[in-house]
Amino acid sequence: MIGKISSHHKVEDKNQVSLTDAVSSTNNTQIFSGKKTRALGSIYTPRDFAEFLTAWAIRHPEDHVLDVGIGEGAFVFAAYHRLLELGASNIIAQQQLFGAEIDNSAYSKFVESARNIDAHFLHLTNANFFDVEFPLVEAIVGNPPYIRRTYINNVDAIRQSVMKRNLLAGELSMTRMTDMYIYFLLHALPLLKPGGRLAVITADPWLNVGYGEAFKKYLQQHFRIEMLVSLDRHVFYDADVKPVLILATKSESPDLEWRVKFVRVKNGLPIGHLHETLYSPNSDIACSQVKSGELKAFTPWDIHFKAPEVYEELATHKLMTHMANVAETRIGIQTLAKEFFVLTAEQANTAQIEKEFLEPLAQSIRYVSYPKIDINSEPNHYLFYCDKAKDDLQKTRALEYILQGETSTVEVRGKNFSVVGYHNKERIKKANRNFWYNLKSSLEQRGRATILIPRLIYRNFTIVWNVAKFVPGELFIEFLPPLGIDDDAYLAILTSSITELMLRAHAQIYGGGTFNINPGRIKSVPVLNIALLTYQQQEALKQSYQQYLSDETHSSSSIDDLIYEILELDTTKRQRINETLKDLRQLAVSSKQVTKLIAVNP
Repeated sequence: MIGKISSHHKVEDKNQVSLTDAVSSTNNTQIFSGKKTRALGSIYTPRDFAEFLTAWAIRHPEDHVLDVGIGEGAFVFAAYHRLLELGASNIIAQQQLFGAEIDNSAYSKFVESARNIDAHFLHLTNANFFDVEFPLVEAIVGNPPYIRRTYINNVDAIRQSVMKRNLLAGELSMTRMTDMYIYFLLHALPLLKPGGRLAVITADPWLNVGYGEAFKKYLQQHFRIEMLVSLDRHVFYDADVKPVLILATKSESPDLEWRVKFVRVKNGLPIGHLHETLYSPNSDIACSQVKSGELKAFTPWDIHFKAPEVYEELATHKLMTHMANVAETRIGIQTLAKEFFVLTAEQANTAQIEKEFLEPLAQSIRYVSYPKIDINSEPNHYLFYCDKAKDDLQKTRALEYILQGETSTVEVRGKNFSVVGYHNKERIKKANRNFWYNLKSSLEQRGRATILIPRLIYRNFTIVWNVAKFVPGELFIEFLPPLGIDDDAYLAILTSSITELMLRAHAQIYGGGTFNINPGRIKSVPVLNIALLTYQQQEALKQSYQQYLSDETHSSSSIDDLIYEILELDTTKRQRINETLKDLRQLAVSSKQVTKLIAVNP
């Protein structure tokens, strides 16, 4: 087991919360590969992954090993058997393993398993990882707990502990948005001796998101990154976070010429076969190499798993530019209380709220069946849309709905407590609305985009033309170009296969196969620069988009052919783009379905 939710510790005095309480106060969390989830039960580390990582990290019988996530002992036992295999004695091997597990239940199961093989690990304790002093080691293995930042209490104590551990490593700048597994790793890595090896499996958001920058810089400055391994298939059955394997060697100084291998494992290839297939032609392996000095911490590294050559060629084309240079982009409306503000058509009908207090909402791409939302389109969802004081709402259903919201018990996200009334949620208080339920005023001030990019992309990709000006929900990114060029010209560019490829390349992939586009990162996504096109080319784009709308299959082929021509791409390059995009779309097939297919057809 490699990550977990620990039981919540109630603390009366918030100023006296210890590190133990900070780490263990993680109830209700969705876990990456942990020992518990709220409803899904235990999730176990596949044995072949633990064996692969420990075999790579542990090279000598006298190596001391730190496990950054004991759980029920998957990595402990793999490391123990690896030491025995290398020639360590039974007793000595048990004393060379170090780690801490805060969860009493998981630790008890680990101890029971150890007792079954007549082993007693003196340095694997039932304690908070951040409270234990470990010696310097030759190997660090395992998987730190994946606990989202919203579920970490007293994060300042954890940050201070990590900073203190890294004083000798130079300045360490960590955003407060950092997730727990990064804190675990940064707390452990100073204990690795020069020449020692790091071999862990983690969630992969650090490759792309802002909080990963500090970790990427740390790896580049203090490690020779041997290999980063991404897997197409689902690894942990009840967790939808995509994993990445980190294999790195501690170094005295950075080597900017060192080539980092980005390895993508396809088709369910057993991880134990990776080394034997890595250097021979194999359809199950895609490998690209990038000089360490060319990797920038502020750019997404995930691209190097997906489409490195095609991406680079398109991104540097003279007619391409960053999306921020073409249009303003912003996330759709964030209500801060979706359960209250967002109603299905059925809920709105049942509540009988007056129509003047309901506004059509484009909730997500899942509820858009056609690329164009026309004036007469029927909404699947509504937004509660009221700017009147309660005194002015007497004898209305809207007032009844508001009063019901003010007396409802509301769970606070990421916390183990509830409040009475949505108006008592801290985030809504901080929003400083004149009436807590008033979204109308701010929405009228900011306006609504007519071009919407879905934040979540599945197998299919659709840009939405919001002609009816439904309120865009937070699962859309609003695209707001300057005046002067018609919407359908921009829509053609955004609907094209090239833009789809660029968006998928920049997106974070969930373990379930969903591409998640970060509203901040989208600004750096390369797109065709419409300002550099001729009037004739812009008119041709508009025509191609209208053809796309009229096509029952909504094929973008006519748009693609035109843009390929504008970019002067030959047949070979077009074919490579299509093959790369087909490969990326395949990643959006449900990973759990892929895993089942592999099990049936190994």
